[in-house]
Amino acid sequence: MPYKDPERKKEWERLHRPQRLARRRELRRNEAAQQASQPETPRVEDGRVNFLFPLIAGGVLAAYAPKFAIGAGGLTLAIAAAYKKDWSWWILGVVTVALGVLFYWIEQSAQKQSQMSRKAQNKNAFCGSGA
Repeated sequence: MPYKDPERKKEWERLHRPQRLARRRELRRNEAAQQASQPETPRVEDGRVNFLFPLIAGGVLAAYAPKFAIGAGGLTLAIAAAYKKDWSWWILGVVTVALGVLFYWIEQSAQKQSQMSRKAQNKNAFCGSGA
């Protein structure tokens, strides 16, 4: 085979150069004709609108289930890092995690407040019935 011997390979390439160049020209011509006959359709996208849908869904998820939103936002950030996604994935993940933490904190403070008010009511009820 010509490629095992460098000298024979050079000789083969020198002898077949016109055929190889003609073949390349033919392939380029065919490719250009095919691209001209099938023009690429322009894609119309409004990136701002497409970005808002997942962001709103993340906010709704955070309001409904904060712990789940924190997990989903973290998973979004992990996917963005692993697959080298664009900035919109990173923003979506950070906002979802932040909203999840915010709603979780609000939920916890509301629970503490209600527990404290129940303790105060129980204390008042206990002191009032003993007198």
